[in-house]
Amino acid sequence: MSRLLAALPDSWQHRYQRWLDRRIPPCQSLQLNQRNLFIFLSRHGVYFLFLILLVWIGATNFQNNLAFALSFFLLAVLFVAIHLTFANASGLRIRFIDVAPVFAGDIAQARFELFSTALHQQLVFGWPLQGAVFATVQPAKPEVLLLPMQTSQRGILRPGRFRMQTVYPLGLVRCWSWLDLDVELLVYPKPEEADFRECSSGDGDEDGAAAVSGGDEYFSLKPYTEGESQSRIAWKQYAAGRGLFVREYTDMRGGEVILDLSVMQDADLEKKLSKLCYCALQLNKQGRAYGLQLPGISLIEAASGDQQLHTVLTALARYQR
Repeated sequence: MSRLLAALPDSWQHRYQRWLDRRIPPCQSLQLNQRNLFIFLSRHGVYFLFLILLVWIGATNFQNNLAFALSFFLLAVLFVAIHLTFANASGLRIRFIDVAPVFAGDIAQARFELFSTALHQQLVFGWPLQGAVFATVQPAKPEVLLLPMQTSQRGILRPGRFRMQTVYPLGLVRCWSWLDLDVELLVYPKPEEADFRECSSGDGDEDGAAAVSGGDEYFSLKPYTEGESQSRIAWKQYAAGRGLFVREYTDMRGGEVILDLSVMQDADLEKKLSKLCYCALQLNKQGRAYGLQLPGISLIEAASGDQQLHTVLTALARYQR
């Protein structure tokens, strides 16, 4: 169905989306019923209907009552399948719970709650052109559905509508719906390894900070000098043609660092944000206090802890030049 819609002209797609918005408006929770469910023959259902037609034509030509009875019986099976397939989807209540922030390129898991007073089997959920997830809902027992979503770039991701469908029990009829539960996902920049001193407006050891060499925490990159251990060479940067660097490991104690976008030399904004993201993760891992300065945005004061990391990464994800 998704590929069929993608093949339509843009004007038809927009018209169809407007009709869907009127028919099934976005909301945080909804219950499936005859207003928001659609039903039609599946591929196997079309073959089955064609078989009924052939049996009926044969019965007409040969005036065979048993063949007539068989064709009517098969038609009755098709009508029963329509009723059962619709009943398998109708009455299900779906509620969006939350979705945790992820880094660009990672797969997010949107959480939904499924609840019904009746049994629903072999329900299939999925975003357009992405993998499907099967679910079964037991009577009066809430089920949590994790719906994976591939991300590609930082920012606020609103994936829009996802599809629920079922062909249970006979596979002859497909019942589906396109649901928009106002899903909104925060996507952090993808961390890119960087030299710590290129990303801060200070020298990294102000206010009494001390950098003790030979620690266990990765700190920054520095140019390679003869005699350095090959185990610390940054081969990834070397393969990318950026020169030969080694990883510097230190134990950081004390001091506050202000990460500053304006002091970075890279021309590409996304690359700068990715490096700031990497530095924030390293500073948080080391337990240091750090802040963030972005042009046109108020300074995020230096602090430490997971809440500070979330605040800084959120600012990087939402930043617009």
